[in-house]
Amino acid sequence: MAYDYTKLYTLFARMIKAKMGLTMIELNGNGKQPAAPFVAFDIVSPRIPITWLEDEDAFECVVSFTAYAKSKVQAMTLCDQLRDMLGKTSARDKYDAAGVVLVERTASQVRYVEETETYAYMVGFDARLRIVDVKTDDVGEITEIKTKESLNG
Repeated sequence: MAYDYTKLYTLFARMIKAKMGLTMIELNGNGKQPAAPFVAFDIVSPRIPITWLEDEDAFECVVSFTAYAKSKVQAMTLCDQLRDMLGKTSARDKYDAAGVVLVERTASQVRYVEETETYAYMVGFDARLRIVDVKTDDVGEITEIKTKESLNG
């Protein structure tokens, strides 16, 4: 069964809105881009096997966070706040509930590119996540267990 990546979008969008008051959008997603400041999210490497067995219940992925702002200083500040927020104990509690472990965060990088007449100020970092996707089978409720002794008995 495939992992539902909308869980990651939902997890981080809620955290960023609650703690920073910013909107998170999907990088290169459809729709109108909000006014700066905001955060863009992208899943860079969706499924990295942890072992050669490629256990389907646990894998890692790399996600990217980029703070968009009206100035370079504001973008750097928001990126640092976001990077710090994702490493706090309160964030780890949210990760636990979602079956996510933050493995590492890269250093922040300036990511803006020159546009036609102005700059889009962007500073971001990547994060490596370990995801445990616990699956349940459609077995139904077990109401009775028969042992060898009860069957022979």
